[in-house]
Amino acid sequence: MPAPDPAPAVPPFEPPPMPVSVADSGRRIVWIIALYRAVCAAALLGVALLVDLKGVHAINPNAFITATALYFLFGLAAFAWIQQDRLPFSLPHITLALLAGDIFFLSLVIVAGGNAVAPIPILLFPQLAASGWLLRTQTAFFHAALASVVLLGLDVYRAIEGSIGGAQIVQTGIVGFGYFATVAIAVALGTYTKASEDLAAQRGIDVANLEQVNRLIIQDMQDGVLVVDLNGVVRGHNAQVTRLLGGFGRMRGGMRLAEFSSTLHDYWRRWQDDFTIALPPFRVDVTQRLLRVRLVRIGSGLNGGTLIYLEDLGRAQTEAQQMKLAAMGRLTASIAHEVRNPLSAINQAAQLLEEDGAVAPEGQRLLTMIRNNSKRIDRIVGEVLQLNRRDRQQPEAIALGEFLRTLVDEIVQAENIPAGAVQIAVADDLVVIFDRGHFNQILWNLVRNAWQHCQKKEGSVRVVARAGYLGDAVICELADDGPGIPAELRGQIFEPFFTTRPGGTGLGLYIARELADANGATLELLPRSPGAVFRMTLKRAGVHSPDAPAAVAPASPPS
Repeated sequence: MPAPDPAPAVPPFEPPPMPVSVADSGRRIVWIIALYRAVCAAALLGVALLVDLKGVHAINPNAFITATALYFLFGLAAFAWIQQDRLPFSLPHITLALLAGDIFFLSLVIVAGGNAVAPIPILLFPQLAASGWLLRTQTAFFHAALASVVLLGLDVYRAIEGSIGGAQIVQTGIVGFGYFATVAIAVALGTYTKASEDLAAQRGIDVANLEQVNRLIIQDMQDGVLVVDLNGVVRGHNAQVTRLLGGFGRMRGGMRLAEFSSTLHDYWRRWQDDFTIALPPFRVDVTQRLLRVRLVRIGSGLNGGTLIYLEDLGRAQTEAQQMKLAAMGRLTASIAHEVRNPLSAINQAAQLLEEDGAVAPEGQRLLTMIRNNSKRIDRIVGEVLQLNRRDRQQPEAIALGEFLRTLVDEIVQAENIPAGAVQIAVADDLVVIFDRGHFNQILWNLVRNAWQHCQKKEGSVRVVARAGYLGDAVICELADDGPGIPAELRGQIFEPFFTTRPGGTGLGLYIARELADANGATLELLPRSPGAVFRMTLKRAGVHSPDAPAAVAPASPPS
């Protein structure tokens, strides 16, 4: 079936026309005039009911009361009509209809009241001024002409009947001239106001675009950026701050600076007392990053604040190390074939000798040494090959609970770990965005490392996952009941080739952190005891579709 044609695009900042296009400011003006109309009608009705109409020489007192009552009802109806959310007519039609009603009912009042209500035409000045300000076109002069012609025609008719003299016609003509002058002034002011509104709207769009550009630039900066107000409350920060301070999923705007980092808060307080003070770099316990702090005053007075820059001093060293390790990875990849082929031949030869039985019993120990060391060389080559796999991630939605249970079962079988030694507590509704192969590699390294250092009892290794503090992240922790990591070595465990285990390569934890970082997650060692506790904070998937790929796939031990 052919795909449906896409809907026509709507130009930016130009919404499609709607049945009613009364702007907020215009609607307020119409509402004020409607209230003014209702108040004037109520005042006229009150005069008709409370004043002796014969004493003021009203032509027809009963007709005057009826006319004012009708005008009052019209005013109430118009005021109630304006309260609707969606008006059925456009702005020019609304103003013309209401003005026509004013002219009609005031004409009835004038006919019934005679000379007693001669000043009545001045009540139309606000309506005409509103028409001129709202319409801002020549149509507003038509409103003035309509009111002037009707009132002059009414006076001419009354003059022919002998009810009024010529002076009244002249007075009405002057009022009509005032109508035109009022409309002209209102149109000029409305046009100027419209130009100012358009300029302000364009400036607002420019400011919003500039703010968005600044936000994108700040988010992409390699340095961490925090905005702190005078009370020490963090009003904003970029994603790099969470990487440098190790608080992914927990930091948010509106928290106090002390909750982000007590050291930063202390630096900020000292800098507030003396802007010239030299602030030394400090090392973050969680991430073991050495940060240099630079503070800049922004704004002034009560609206002022502080901009805090966090520069990772180890970034240049890390980048150089990454280049070196990437070169090593490429070199290893180029010779892996040449290394693994002889290893396979050695393993096969040792296995054939062992199966043949031609080797004396005292030589079996030598065969075992050959096979174990061949496996160790193969594992070292495989781990070094992982160094150049950081940028090959293919993130997908993974149901964390089912994935972890299946993967841990395979790890337990492959590593000969007793059943029950690794316990899992993960909610079934947690879905994360991560590369499946990378996640497999990270968890395999962590579980194997924990098993090598734990007491090897039931529940010695625990894997726990829960939603982050704000619900936009998933926190996965792996803990063991071993002796833990000495404080003096905590800053080195993620360094490549650092190991405290005989025969280890020192690449497992380093590769795990690199793969986590490549997937937008963080892997950190928590300062807890006893045992070692590793926390990985992952991105939580917003919506998990039931049609998504299966969350569990056969896993294989890292090469």
